[in-house]
Amino acid sequence: DAFFCSANAVSASGEVVNVDGVGNRTNAMTFGPGKVFIVAGMNKVTPDLDSALRRVREVAGPMRARSLGMDTPCARTGVCTDCNAPQRICRITTILHRRPMMTDMCVILVNESLGF
Repeated sequence: DAFFCSANAVSASGEVVNVDGVGNRTNAMTFGPGKVFIVAGMNKVTPDLDSALRRVREVAGPMRARSLGMDTPCARTGVCTDCNAPQRICRITTILHRRPMMTDMCVILVNESLGF
């Protein structure tokens, strides 16, 4: 079995950062499937972990909330305010510093802009 997903950010130093509201993606990435493929465009690559986390708060999170029609401050303003809104989509943060034990994982970077 295989699980295909994307990432909110990938740092040049090797970390993969994801933020979810439910945890279905973040949990499935780290344990369960026989093989995990993470596909991300070059627009998601950042210089380091700090900028990857900033990208999630300033780009990926607000854009995703807006695309889902969520009633959150970030969907309205385009900037994360670490809100407490009922429809908040950033509830679970995972940072993969290395491949999890017992999980066969492959990160594929595509030389295009893919998603947000």
